[in-house]
Amino acid sequence: MSSEPTLRRLSRAGKGWRLGVTAVALVILTMGQLHDTNDYFPLGSLSQYATPRDMDGTVRSVYMLADTAGGEQVRVPLNPHGVGVGRADIESQLDRIVDDPALLQGIADAWSELHPDADPYVKLYVMRDTYQLADGRQQGAPDTEELTTWEVRR
Repeated sequence: MSSEPTLRRLSRAGKGWRLGVTAVALVILTMGQLHDTNDYFPLGSLSQYATPRDMDGTVRSVYMLADTAGGEQVRVPLNPHGVGVGRADIESQLDRIVDDPALLQGIADAWSELHPDADPYVKLYVMRDTYQLADGRQQGAPDTEELTTWEVRR
């Protein structure tokens, strides 16, 4: 006696549901590609994987610094536990941030909400280091540029 599995066909509703989900995912992926944005992660832009890096080129790294109410200058922790957003989120919105530094107010507010016992930020700096590579290795110190600043409002 053989116990072969029973073959069941998908219902129309089952097929429709699967086709609908697939269509929505493809639309989101297409929109992410057309707008070159990571707003639809994980279905956003895949451009970061599209081209090889020049081993003798440059690498740019965006980061943020903050002056605190206690008089220190600290690196802003761009991660979910630090200010609730990652560096990639800042990089993907960099043009908007440079055009409108007031968008940085949300970073300062998030820091204060997530770390109520820490010194609040009073000024934010968006910085970019550019590293020159030779055979894939960093050559010398990076060129550092200040892209924009924001005086935090209380």
